[in-house]
Amino acid sequence: MNGALSYAGLILLVMAFGLTRASAQMRDDRADIPSGGSMPLLNDWKFSVEGHARTMQETYRGVDFGLGDIDNDAWVHQRVQVMLRAEYESTFALVTELTWGRMWGKRNPLAPPDEDKPDFLQLFAEWKDTLADAGDDTLLIRGGRQTLYYGSGRLLSIREGANQRLAHDALLVSLSGSPGIRVDAFIASPVQIEDGAFDNRSHPDEVLFWSVYAVLPSPLGKEHYVDLYYIGLRDEDSIFAEMGGGELRHTIGTRWWSEVEPLVYNTEFILQFGETGDRDILAGAASLGVGYVFRDVPWRPTLMLRGDLISGGDASGDLHTFHPLFQANNYFNEGGFVSPSNLWNINPLVKLKPHPKVEVTMGVNFLWRFSAEDDVYGPPLQRLAGPAPGGERYLGTAYNAAISWQATSSTELSVGFTHHEAGSSLTSVGGGDEDYFQASVKVEF
Repeated sequence: MNGALSYAGLILLVMAFGLTRASAQMRDDRADIPSGGSMPLLNDWKFSVEGHARTMQETYRGVDFGLGDIDNDAWVHQRVQVMLRAEYESTFALVTELTWGRMWGKRNPLAPPDEDKPDFLQLFAEWKDTLADAGDDTLLIRGGRQTLYYGSGRLLSIREGANQRLAHDALLVSLSGSPGIRVDAFIASPVQIEDGAFDNRSHPDEVLFWSVYAVLPSPLGKEHYVDLYYIGLRDEDSIFAEMGGGELRHTIGTRWWSEVEPLVYNTEFILQFGETGDRDILAGAASLGVGYVFRDVPWRPTLMLRGDLISGGDASGDLHTFHPLFQANNYFNEGGFVSPSNLWNINPLVKLKPHPKVEVTMGVNFLWRFSAEDDVYGPPLQRLAGPAPGGERYLGTAYNAAISWQATSSTELSVGFTHHEAGSSLTSVGGGDEDYFQASVKVEF
């Protein structure tokens, strides 16, 4: 029965794709018909469709460093997403993005992002206007279900590595001005994936967050930027509120970045404060990212150095464990074994382009606990192991390699491998090595 419903969902998405194509064709066919009745209204609308289908195979050996009930697991998952957009005179738009996902072969219990029957990933209305009295400033207001991605995904991402992306029910107001300036303000609640079709919903009474996020020109020069932001989070079921009372956490930060070659960089500083239960929160993180692109050298090698210092603490006094909010799970490597909490790491890597459509990435990541008295955390934010009994801090060394090939303008193939060699801080709590392999194909339309 479940399989029939899943395939019915796939058929529904294909039908939506076909109907939208038909609508667009109908509009084109009627373009030469004299206006009359409702035809001028129809001709003022523009219809578009886009989407993708992705199939991915993943294999784990030593899941969660062997700390769980099942050591080895492998599966294939597939998703299809179709976005339909109806736009009126470039000022008003109605957008819906349908999603469907299925997984085969997983031995561990399915997590909510693993599968979804047909549902709305996005469903929003958008109004945009140029403010004549303010030069070329543009005001955009968007309300409804939507995806949110800011910066490099350290705090707000779309959960791309999972089978189903993360969406939020949100109200967003965005003001953009001269090149390089944009200020967004929004209030949102993450959408939880349910078992049935068209039943996903948010729970703002349980999890709610709000933000002001600005992207500004940097004083370091043209095409250099600085992000300034504030994010508030209220979570009534926080893992840090063991005795109840929920969590109220405030995050302020700044990101300095540029993608202008040959020297590229992406550096971020974050401070968190608030309260959970009867404990005050004081946490933070600093992230360094700098690289150099050798543009005139064969294969255009890019040498990069990344490093993170992410706070952790102990079970007494103030809470110093950093909360990564809605981070990208595979931020550190393809496997995404650890969550950016109670951690510091050094990550040199190299990127190569043996062909304009092929990119190879190789790197090694050395990881330590920030505090041996705090836990080891895995994505999305869960405790994998308790404090190190002897104060050991070295979590181990992760070796990572990935290859992506843009086979056509709409087709991308990729493979990735991560081997994490457990350090003393993992072995002291019963953990061990972990391996990960993935291969995927993604087709856009």
